[in-house]
Amino acid sequence: MSDGTTRPAPAAHTSPADAAEPPRERVRTGGRSERVRQAVAQAVLDLLAERVVDFGPSEVAARADLNRKTIYRWWPTFADLVREGLNAHSSTVEVPDTGSWERDIRELAHRLAAFFAGPVEVATNAIIAARGTPELSALIVEHFEPIQESWRSVVTRGISRGEVHPDCSPEAVLNTLASPLILTPLTRHRSATRQEVDTLVDLVLRATRP
Repeated sequence: MSDGTTRPAPAAHTSPADAAEPPRERVRTGGRSERVRQAVAQAVLDLLAERVVDFGPSEVAARADLNRKTIYRWWPTFADLVREGLNAHSSTVEVPDTGSWERDIRELAHRLAAFFAGPVEVATNAIIAARGTPELSALIVEHFEPIQESWRSVVTRGISRGEVHPDCSPEAVLNTLASPLILTPLTRHRSATRQEVDTLVDLVLRATRP
C-alpha cells in the first residue's frame, strides 16, 4: 500500500565496462564497453608475457591508455586484473568434438601445442615453476582448473564410446599429453613440431587402447 511518499526509482544496473561509457553509449551492445574490456585484458597479457608480476591498476591503465578511475572502479585488485586477462587468453583454445577419439586427441594436441608456445603461456608456466609469486601462481592454477576439465572431457568421451580403455584416468592421459607440449617451449625455446606432436599422440593412442 502506498503511503503517499515519492521515492526515487532504483538505479539501473551497469556492467564493469560501462564506467568508461558516456551516458548516450550505455544502451549499445559491445561498442566502446567491449573495447575497454579488451584493452584491459590485452594490457594484462602483455605484462604477463614480459613476466611483470607486480603490476596493479595504474600500470594497466597506462598500458591500455585508459583513465585510472575506470580501472580502479571495475578491476580494483590484482586478482581482478589477472582473471580478466586470463579469461581472454584461455578462450582461444576450442575443444574438438569430432565423434572420434583419435581425431579429437590429435586435434586437441595440435591446438595445445600452439597455445603453450605463446609468450603468455610460456611466461605463466615459468612463473608457476619458479614459485616466486604464490598469489599469481595460485590465480593461474585456479583459473585453468575448469579449463583443463574441458580438455579432459575428450578422454571421457573416448571412454564412453569404448575407444579408450576404461581404466585410463582422464587426468593422467591429459598430463601425459600436455607435459611435453608445455616443457618444449619452456626449456627448448620453441614450439613442438608437427611431427613431435603426432608422435606424442601416437604414444597416447597406443597407451589408451582398449
